[in-house]
Amino acid sequence: ARKHVNWKVAKQPNTALAMASNSTDFALQNAPTSFFAQMIELLPKNRLLAHFDKHCPRRSATKFSAWDHFIALLFCHLAGCDSLRELDDGLYSACGKLNHLDAKPMKRTALAYANQTRSYRIFEQCYMLLLDYFKPMLGEGNFKKPLKSLDSTTITVCLSRFDWAKYRTSKGGFKLHTIIDNDHLMPCVMNLTTGKVHDAALAQTTIEKLPAANITVVMDRGYNDYSLFAWLSKRGTTFVTRLKDNAVTTPLKKGCRSEGDNYGDSSLNSIVLPDEKLAASFSFESFNGTQDNDRWQIELFFKKIKQNLKIKSFIGTNENAVMSQIWTAAIVTLLIEVLKQRSLHKWSFPRLLHFVRLNLMTHKSLRVWLDYPDVRMN
Repeated sequence: ARKHVNWKVAKQPNTALAMASNSTDFALQNAPTSFFAQMIELLPKNRLLAHFDKHCPRRSATKFSAWDHFIALLFCHLAGCDSLRELDDGLYSACGKLNHLDAKPMKRTALAYANQTRSYRIFEQCYMLLLDYFKPMLGEGNFKKPLKSLDSTTITVCLSRFDWAKYRTSKGGFKLHTIIDNDHLMPCVMNLTTGKVHDAALAQTTIEKLPAANITVVMDRGYNDYSLFAWLSKRGTTFVTRLKDNAVTTPLKKGCRSEGDNYGDSSLNSIVLPDEKLAASFSFESFNGTQDNDRWQIELFFKKIKQNLKIKSFIGTNENAVMSQIWTAAIVTLLIEVLKQRSLHKWSFPRLLHFVRLNLMTHKSLRVWLDYPDVRMN
């Protein structure tokens, strides 16, 4: 573990811990602070405070700071709050337990105003800071060239409340255009558009946030756009996609493989299409075996956050509030994944988040509980 982590998990439990693993008293070992506080203590607080003070300095001691806002949104996801009133009540109930975090509970009127006016970019940059901080703990993939997966997911909302989210005549909705890094299966880009925007229309805007060279972008058939492929070729970005069923192709060489590409033991089938009008050659490569599973990791990420975190019911209705909630959902996802990686117990993501939610304000030792939880094993 890195030096900044304030607790360490051994690869194998020692004798004393193993003897106590079946002990209820051991599993319920008391701690001076709550689960929620212990999770916040894992974050690099000084770096976060410096980040918030740089981009959103507190002008008055009586006003709520960006740190207060940040803590409130994390609490929203971890406690499973569905509305501003529910979040207000939860923060008020936890008021005394937030003091040692240097945070003040925000009332719903202050939360509503902050969600509407404080730029979501501050939480996006906060996520990037934390991703860089925790990346060594998330494990690494087996890709010689970094692999990125691009896709979008549609989130439907009430059109009368989210009047900007144009999707269908009687239904509102927006798309979250996302790129995840397949090394650690966490997002590195997320863009928001209305539900009517086609995936390929925003692909260039989304991909240009990535470095141009030395990466491979995997896309599904919805991104089949030859002008996009020409742009990717000119910027030196390798891409993998699926052809449309009615695409006209000319196979120049079967089973060709670029020298230096390493995608494991799976074979690659390539079709190279020279296009004189676009002045580019397109290489469509299809994975099989384990690499085909890697293509589906972004779908599993969408399923994870939509089923377990608060990105389908929102506590604010404008675009800024929605994106603030989405980026803090990504932060909570990252934090739960870190806890999952550091635990000796074989947690699934939904089960770990569920039990953290149930124990959020209890004073158990998080470090001990992660290894020897007081939960049913079946």
